[in-house]
Amino acid sequence: MTSPIRKLLPALCLCAAGLAGAAEDAPITTQSMQAFWWGDFATLEQQNAVLRQPGHIGKDGVVEVEWFRIGVGKVINASSSEAYLQELEKLTLQWTREHPTSALAHILYARVLVAHGWAYRGGGYAKDVPPQAWQDFEDYLHRAAQHLLDHAEVALSDSEGHNVLLGIAKTMDWEDQHIWNIINDGLKRNPDDVTLYFTALSSLLPKWGGDARRLDNFIRKATEQTKAQFGTGMYARLYSAAADEDYGHTLFQDSKADWPTFKRSYEDMLARYPSAGRRNRYAYMACLAKDKATLLAQLQLLGDQVAPDSWGPNAQRSLESCQRWAQQG
Repeated sequence: MTSPIRKLLPALCLCAAGLAGAAEDAPITTQSMQAFWWGDFATLEQQNAVLRQPGHIGKDGVVEVEWFRIGVGKVINASSSEAYLQELEKLTLQWTREHPTSALAHILYARVLVAHGWAYRGGGYAKDVPPQAWQDFEDYLHRAAQHLLDHAEVALSDSEGHNVLLGIAKTMDWEDQHIWNIINDGLKRNPDDVTLYFTALSSLLPKWGGDARRLDNFIRKATEQTKAQFGTGMYARLYSAAADEDYGHTLFQDSKADWPTFKRSYEDMLARYPSAGRRNRYAYMACLAKDKATLLAQLQLLGDQVAPDSWGPNAQRSLESCQRWAQQG
């Protein structure tokens, strides 16, 4: 299949819907998105081959291969229509046949199967999913996992294969040790791929059947495993992700997040990887923890770099309310 995915544009109007934000993306994200959009597997393979190797960590502490994966995901998730997803399945399945020794080809096919399953389930409450849609959802995710396992020698030579399995884990009743086995096997392929921890985090959140104790144990173990690279920084990063995905503004009331440990973690991370975005996040977390002194200190350090996009849901209002509270006597 040599025709680009863009041949679906007239029917799906994806030029605006799928790629409107391209100019604002990181260069790596834009490059992978455009290559996938045009069906240019050779460019995708070349880009991934470089970025999947250890040592590609950005100045903000984020592994650069994550930006590549975000670009790929933008194309995969550009539409949930049956026609679009079927076309992507055909394209990526053909890539696996044309490039049977390519981990990326098998991973892309599995990612499309996962996206197809979620198109049936939707993002709403479980109670609102029709029985047949549940069956389709489960079938597609099982197919994705089975494809990766059937081609494990190739597909799991890239830590992104493990990442896809961990994304499926939140819909399965997998034991914590099984999750850790997948993480650690992925880290053997790329010791810097900390996205494995963030993906695994989801399956331990209450909304996916986890609980605060399991989550805290996981975060502390992940922090210990990454201390050589990030010090204690992973503690704050993972708990911050848990706030985004589940706990929201009640993180410090409903989870076992410890604010003094949180503060040390952010200070450690900022010393290693200075970032205005992360300092904004630190200030936001200080507001949630009701630590006015730390909030004020971070706002002063930020100056004109205060940016609402790091301040949680309804970000502009969250920022404004925290700023007002900081100024109260």
